[in-house]
Amino acid sequence: MYGLIGKNLSHSFSKEIHNAFGNQNYELINTDNIKSIVDSKAYNGFNITIPYKSEIVKYLDHLDDIAKLTNSVNTVILKENQYYGYNTDYYGFIELIKFYQIDIYKKNVLILGNGSVSNTVVLALEALEANKIIRLSRTIKNDNDDSFSNFDKYKNFDIIINTTPVGMYPHNDDDLLINLNNFKKLEVAIDLIYNPLRTKFLIEAERNNIKAINGLYMLVMQAKKAHELYFNCDLPINLANKIYKKLLNKMYNIVLIGLPLSGKSKYAKLFEMNLSKKMYDTDVEIEKVINTSIFDYFHLHSEAEFRMIESEIIKILYKEHNCIISTGGGAIKVDKNIDLLKQNGIIVFLNKNPEEIASKNIQGRPLIKNKDDVLKIAKERLPLYEKACDISIAITRDTVYHINEIKEKIDEYLNY
Repeated sequence: MYGLIGKNLSHSFSKEIHNAFGNQNYELINTDNIKSIVDSKAYNGFNITIPYKSEIVKYLDHLDDIAKLTNSVNTVILKENQYYGYNTDYYGFIELIKFYQIDIYKKNVLILGNGSVSNTVVLALEALEANKIIRLSRTIKNDNDDSFSNFDKYKNFDIIINTTPVGMYPHNDDDLLINLNNFKKLEVAIDLIYNPLRTKFLIEAERNNIKAINGLYMLVMQAKKAHELYFNCDLPINLANKIYKKLLNKMYNIVLIGLPLSGKSKYAKLFEMNLSKKMYDTDVEIEKVINTSIFDYFHLHSEAEFRMIESEIIKILYKEHNCIISTGGGAIKVDKNIDLLKQNGIIVFLNKNPEEIASKNIQGRPLIKNKDDVLKIAKERLPLYEKACDISIAITRDTVYHINEIKEKIDEYLNY
């Protein structure tokens, strides 16, 4: 048997990844007592995650060179009644850098956190010949560490890497550790977290036009190396890349935004059938809560009250994976809504001509009584849609054409 040892593993993807590599005897092992797992010797091998990557070291008989230098182990094998510890995170991180073609040579790198994972990242950066490496943390451990409060001293750095669990599911909404606004030279922001796909840190990086990369590829590649150690084999890189893309496709949401009557619900239903993603319509979810139609609700309540309920629905949905989410036309008016939906979602703007929408016989829309209302709403909201979206689609042709167009643009976006 094999498995992953850690805490709060219910949303881990490790079992799925190792199964895909061919190991069907892999399970998730939640424990508060790692020593009991070690003493049982019930597993041929296991992976280690938070919070045990350093604690496990004292129970092992042998360490590979990387594990010795980092005091961090994430792969253990039982051979001839002795435990061998390896650090495959190192390999995973190097492969992440290669995959995204990130130039480390002579760059100044700022690392958030100084725990066991940061030790691995530092060692890899040194091997890639980074110029200067500084770690920010709450507790200073060595000369290359500094306090989070001093982040402004490093605003000329080129790369920032988050190695802390801040912003990781289920604590997606944790406060940012630093403010990225003053980092004018920053080229890349890497967050080793992969759930959510875009942490608040990465969303903030994108807002500042900084390339943002999550840790999902590293997760798959460290698992590849662990599998190779378990079974003394070599796995083709193409297999690992295929598993990565399959996992990514199962994780991301498609979030549709746009004017009322732009076709969001129609496209969402079609995507649900085509992509096997679960559909949510925020207006439908709202009506389940208010127990009446949205049109009738507006007879007794204000738009502000409605937006509060809408935001609460989005707070429930944004942590989900593998969904199609059709939003109400005005959800874009609350910045927080989009920030949340971006965490696991690709925001697709269905940009339909307001004049075409206004020409329809519109009924049952509480904020639209006539053509002028459509044009007024469009003037207010179109810049907000453009600002928020990852992909903009001009709705000018038939539905089948645009479904294929959206798929292609999502593929391009993910490959980038």
